[in-house]
Amino acid sequence: MYYGWRIVGGSFLSQALVLGFFTYAVSLLTQPVTETFEVGVEMVMYGLTSGTFIGLVTMPIVGTMLDRLSVRILFGSGIALFALGLWLLAQSATITQYIVTFGITMALANALAGSMISSAVVSRWFTESRGKALGIAATGTSVGGILVPGLIAFWLPDHGWRGSLENLALVLAVIVLPVVLWCIRSWPADVGICETPQGELGSPDHPAAQLALKDILRNPNFWWLSLSLGLLFSSYSATLSNITPYATQLGHLEESASGLIMIIAVSGLVGKLLFGAAADMLNHKLALWIAQSLLATGFAALALEPPYALIVMGCISIGLAAGGMLPVWGALTADLFGLQSYGRAFGLMAPIITVLVMVGFPLAGRLYDMTGSFSLCLWLFAAMMAVAAILLIPLRVSRAP
Repeated sequence: MYYGWRIVGGSFLSQALVLGFFTYAVSLLTQPVTETFEVGVEMVMYGLTSGTFIGLVTMPIVGTMLDRLSVRILFGSGIALFALGLWLLAQSATITQYIVTFGITMALANALAGSMISSAVVSRWFTESRGKALGIAATGTSVGGILVPGLIAFWLPDHGWRGSLENLALVLAVIVLPVVLWCIRSWPADVGICETPQGELGSPDHPAAQLALKDILRNPNFWWLSLSLGLLFSSYSATLSNITPYATQLGHLEESASGLIMIIAVSGLVGKLLFGAAADMLNHKLALWIAQSLLATGFAALALEPPYALIVMGCISIGLAAGGMLPVWGALTADLFGLQSYGRAFGLMAPIITVLVMVGFPLAGRLYDMTGSFSLCLWLFAAMMAVAAILLIPLRVSRAP
């Protein structure tokens, strides 16, 4: 079997634990943490806020390191720091310690063992099947969204939130860290592979100039893609965070409303595989346009406040598009900036996208408070997808080495 699939496996496992915890499982800790420290939910949420802000700094720094240092060392350090951070989080004596520890742990884990580093190393090992490989690796986030919350929910009754975090830290240190160190290698040449089934990625015949940070920032493609993706992630994240209140406001039962999140998650898993395969056959800009069109269609369907069956169809459309974001983003970044500069380009995009995502949440809330409905907000998000698509028009895509 081609060694690159071992890289995909390690990336899959890492994303499952990192994003599975911070995206899906952390909400399970909110109530027990508020009870322990006798604070409101707002205080606990500052942990996520601090992690987001620290990530604005860590992502570009780690992106630059990724292009210069051993990915295996960075990956291993990320898992080790993630485990250490969870253990320290479980020892928090005050809510301030909890917030600070959570923020640092979240930022380092996402930067050193999350989607950026996973996409970078997988892209280095594949050319013809890059989209497929990125799609399979990205499904780790969906599997983790089921696995990690399940583990936390299983541990909580007997071990409490502190014991649950210590157990997860143990899983990371004893199982995940050795597997990642066994799987991950920076380049095919590191294991003596030059002529690979996926192209001569490890061959010295393909030198690629490493772009300086200023060269990336001066490249118009960087800004067109960053802003387009920022609008896409902003509208999706704000919609996902409000999908349950949207449905209950229309009179649907709490169980039916909560089920929409699972529908989006399952559709996202399918979307990652479909878009990953399609990215190997289609122009990557076209693939991103398709994802934006699916999002706009889903937003418009929900904005009409239709019967539940059509709401489900809209959520499926949104989920499929959301699933395609990561593999297409990774493939486009490799096309535009090359594998030698992948990390710094990806890392520089992250703060721009994050800032736009942070704007989407209060915007959705403000429009709901003004109108008493999510309809106007959803129409605006659909229009934002049109703007995001227009921003891609001047994008010049050619596969860089």
